[in-house]
Amino acid sequence: MTYFYLLAGGGIATVVHFYLVWLHRGKGKISISEHAVVDKKTHRLYFLSHVACEILILTFSYRFFVVQHNLLLPHYLNICFAFFDFIQAALPSKGKTEKIHYASAYISWVSYIASGILAFVLLDVAQPYKTLSLLFLVPAVGMFLYIHVRRTRLYPYQLAIVPLFVVFMLLLVVGSP
Repeated sequence: MTYFYLLAGGGIATVVHFYLVWLHRGKGKISISEHAVVDKKTHRLYFLSHVACEILILTFSYRFFVVQHNLLLPHYLNICFAFFDFIQAALPSKGKTEKIHYASAYISWVSYIASGILAFVLLDVAQPYKTLSLLFLVPAVGMFLYIHVRRTRLYPYQLAIVPLFVVFMLLLVVGSP
């Protein structure tokens, strides 16, 4: 059941992100967040999908990190992820709230990635799962870093980062005792 929460949370976010980008394609938006705030209806969908994702990821995090492995720090980082993800999803990425939105989104992702990297380091993950997980972690982190260097057309990288990171985490879960 632990897998379900991780896959459902990541799956909901991924599907909604792809839908929003597809729905508002050709409108010159550079990020998923900008695609989401084209109108109130899509922003509401973006917000609700992120709330569902946060609940599912926190459930996964509690069950996996705290209950199964007694690792509090990765779970606390996921709480931080959920808190700041909620803020970035609630506040539009335009106008007066744009800077708060982007700062929250950044803190949220740094927390989420740090949680996964800590899990990779702290868990006793069996081979080949540990090696395979790196094949998903490296491009996810690389893309996350790259979008801070080159800020044009962020959404293709953002669309890839979420599923890559979810598969990375899934491999850690499957490979850990």
